[in-house]
Amino acid sequence: MAIFTWFAATLKQYPEIAIFLTLALGYYFGKFTFKGLGLGSVTATLLAGVLIGQIGITISQPLKATVFLLFLFAVGYGVGPQFVRGVAKDGVPQALFAVVQCLLCLGVPVMIVKVAGYDLGYAAGFYSGRRRSPQRWAFRPTPSTDLDWPRTKPRTCSTPCRLPTP
Repeated sequence: MAIFTWFAATLKQYPEIAIFLTLALGYYFGKFTFKGLGLGSVTATLLAGVLIGQIGITISQPLKATVFLLFLFAVGYGVGPQFVRGVAKDGVPQALFAVVQCLLCLGVPVMIVKVAGYDLGYAAGFYSGRRRSPQRWAFRPTPSTDLDWPRTKPRTCSTPCRLPTP
């Protein structure tokens, strides 16, 4: 048990070792198959990362960004020619769908606010999802209870929330 504690402490102190260990284990276990069924290198690496991540390793932000960019480069390098052919073949309908989706995401909250008679500030609130929680529709919490996170006591609410009338 002492060796596991030492190993976990070493991985926490040097997270770069944890990243390379994850890659090595994923690549090693990814090549095995059982009755014709195998995980593959990518899935095995993701599973190894999940298992090693259970130790509670914190990785610095620059290292996260660097590894993520390397991952994106590797994926792009692997599927680059297929991606270009796919965009050339089916790109226009997908781009039009993306434009329609963006217009609907912006237009629906504005239309709801116009019909309800509120100002555009409420449209920004609807768009950002601020009013997605039904509990917040009924009651407005007191400022003191917004700060006690994680909550150690039950949340108390003050007066019922009154939406402005148009």
